Amino acid sequence: MTLYLCLPLLVVLIQPALCLYNCSSEYERIPDNSDMTVVCGATTITLEINLCTAQWSGFNTTDLALNGNHNTTECYGSIDTSVEPPIIHYQLPVNHSQNNPCRQSLQIVDEAPDPTGPFSSFSSIQSVIITGFIDTPRSDQGLISYSTDLYYHFSCRYPLEYLINNTQIVASSVSVATSDNNGTFIDTLKMSVFNDSDYGYPLVVPSTGLELRTRIYVEVKAVNLTGNFHVLLDHCFGTPTAYNMSRSEQHNFFAGCSVDQMTTVTSNGLSKVAWFNFEAFRFVQHRNQAMSSIYLHCILRLCEPSTCQELLSACNNRRKRSVSPFGEESSESATVSVGPLYTAEERPYAAAYSNDVASETEDLNVTGLVVGLVFGSAAATLLVLGGWFALKRFYWVGGLPHAFN
Repeated sequence: MTLYLCLPLLVVLIQPALCLYNCSSEYERIPDNSDMTVVCGATTITLEINLCTAQWSGFNTTDLALNGNHNTTECYGSIDTSVEPPIIHYQLPVNHSQNNPCRQSLQIVDEAPDPTGPFSSFSSIQSVIITGFIDTPRSDQGLISYSTDLYYHFSCRYPLEYLINNTQIVASSVSVATSDNNGTFIDTLKMSVFNDSDYGYPLVVPSTGLELRTRIYVEVKAVNLTGNFHVLLDHCFGTPTAYNMSRSEQHNFFAGCSVDQMTTVTSNGLSKVAWFNFEAFRFVQHRNQAMSSIYLHCILRLCEPSTCQELLSACNNRRKRSVSPFGEESSESATVSVGPLYTAEERPYAAAYSNDVASETEDLNVTGLVVGLVFGSAAATLLVLGGWFALKRFYWVGGLPHAFN
């Protein structure tokens, strides 16, 4: 009788706790790639694990922990039964600081750019790769086990080179359960224009456009950026229309070490904010328009402070300033643009000035003609009077009477 009572109890003890949550029989299997979802955010990496397959394998939520931290409650997941199937939810900060109890691996790598992408003029780009895992305690007791050790590996890859605008950033992972996802820092990047060197007053463009040679101050900054990265502007330029891949109609403010003479770079690569300023100009193709439009664009990279300093120091070590950017653009980059800004085209009235000169010249010519006529008439009168006196004197001397006899 005791044997019959123990057998059901034994079955309950060895059977995984499938009845704890509403899991269908289709999840009575070992985990695979589809059981994990990874979202690579700018500040937080979010992971979701299929609770049913983990439960079928004989584990509960307290057995699964981030990066092997099974004694740290902050590294456990939370259960969400509002979805089907239920999931274990994890959140991991992107930063690698000591304040992160579930620290992950963070690595900066150099990569070759895409030769067909917008960064084709660069020599290299960098990316930060963040890797981690969720696992269960290893089975180390007994001779055999009917439960499998679970190991979910994930990886998020963030490029550090950006051309601020449309971007696609690929995040990849290699693990027993693999998930490929996109992550981007583009939402943390911002470009603004100001009318003062303290960057306190946003630029207000009048309805008639900015006057030419007006000094425009540009700020590119990273807002709420996770990690110790600085903003380094590689290449900033202006175009008459919205950005496209054509480089035939663009004015370079600076590209790498080469800076336009009307542009001043006041801070670059030293913090999460970069500043430069330039004088307003107009595009010649707008010569028949009342105003000229300018769109601003910047290719930038996020780099570690030491890497930024190395790139900036290279400019000082070159005898001849390079016209190429610090690095290379890639297809996994973004574009930040501002515009359009409008500049007024003022036309000088040189023709009116030329007509005045012509009138003065004509007045001088008329005056000379009148003076010449007066002197000419006086000379003719004197000549006639002189001839008459000479003829009269000759007559009285006696020359004429003999001639008439």
